[in-house]
Amino acid sequence: MKRAYIIFSVVVALSAGGLGAMTLLPTSGAQAVAEAASQNALKTETFKIEKMTCATCPITVKKAMGKVSGVSSVDVDFQAKTAKVTFDPKRTTESAIASASTNAGYPAKIAAAK
Repeated sequence: MKRAYIIFSVVVALSAGGLGAMTLLPTSGAQAVAEAASQNALKTETFKIEKMTCATCPITVKKAMGKVSGVSSVDVDFQAKTAKVTFDPKRTTESAIASASTNAGYPAKIAAAK
């Protein structure tokens, strides 16, 4: 019963978009602190994406950017022609992420701050 409750809680939390990636394996206190610290070290950047003309273009952009080591999430907005990318700056750079999209046929640049 306890295991079912944990799985149910994870499903509910993930469907609400609140927890992102999580493990069900028991971790020590030190591991939990290290994982929390690494999640806090993540950076989010918005990229302007060119040449997106159809509904399948964002899928290609998301796959290309998501394959870059260190990228944890990619959210592409077709209407705004942007991609919001969360990544570990210790493992990759904005330039590498933009290059992945550009190499897939959709030139990307960091969006100017408003």
